[in-house]
Amino acid sequence: MKLRSVILMFVAVVCGILECQAQRFEEYLYSSQKYRRMEMGLTVGGAYLFTSMPEEIDASAKLGLRAALQMSYIWQESCALQMEIGYLYNKIEAGVESNRLDVKSNVLEIPVLFSYRGLGRMRLNLGPQFSLGGTARYQLPSEKIEFGRLRSTVGYVVGLGVDISDHLLLEARYTGSFARSLNYFEGREFESRSKWVTLSIGYMF
Repeated sequence: MKLRSVILMFVAVVCGILECQAQRFEEYLYSSQKYRRMEMGLTVGGAYLFTSMPEEIDASAKLGLRAALQMSYIWQESCALQMEIGYLYNKIEAGVESNRLDVKSNVLEIPVLFSYRGLGRMRLNLGPQFSLGGTARYQLPSEKIEFGRLRSTVGYVVGLGVDISDHLLLEARYTGSFARSLNYFEGREFESRSKWVTLSIGYMF
């Protein structure tokens, strides 16, 4: 009888420990999941292009447009992995001597950013950017001519955002290129390097 009592007591203690640990594990899962969530949003804003070209080509960029769909996986309310699918449009007025033409650029971009959000309403973004498609052309009276890409395939993004409210986001970012692009204009072949400064407002769901 004593051995049976000891065994029953041992089993009761083990069951109590397991039940306690299971409860703690459930509380841990709940608390960790509580700070994990998905965020989606749409952003739109202006994009200004800075580009370097040979001295014989007089180029002046105009204010462009950027729009993007943004998706973020947030954990612990301070860190997020943010991915976007964006469209960027810019126009450059380029000329050789008195001949001036509009070069129109379209870029499809996918930034993959680490976003730190532990500074109150501010968020810091940093990461690579992939440009899967990017064409630039200028129009002659009879045909469209390829100017070449203005952005390399891989670049980088540094950004600063401010949550104006629970749903509105104001963001400024700088986008650079890791490599030069090969361009053609009116019989000339040259390399250029471009960078962008954008200011956007977004609505977060």
